[in-house]
Amino acid sequence: MSPHHPGASAPESEPSRTPVRVLTPAQVAGITIFPILGTGLVLQGVPVDDILTLLAGCGAIGAGTIAAAGGGRRLLTALAQGVVRAATPTENAGK
Repeated sequence: MSPHHPGASAPESEPSRTPVRVLTPAQVAGITIFPILGTGLVLQGVPVDDILTLLAGCGAIGAGTIAAAGGGRRLLTALAQGVVRAATPTENAGK
């Protein structure tokens, strides 16, 4: 019953509107292709370390491409800074 109209029924509450995240075809392809490629390479006799290195490199390239296409300037800036810091010798490296 409604508190304002004693004879009327209370309105039904609306269901919660939580956003449903739908995977894009690119995400689905990545989720399915990587295990398929890894399995195929193992069956061909490629060492697991080489497969993991290859797939990690492919994943990094894909993530960088998506970040660049999505305008992920902060992410790319952070990655670039990390690369520069890793490549720059420290003062105590030779001591």
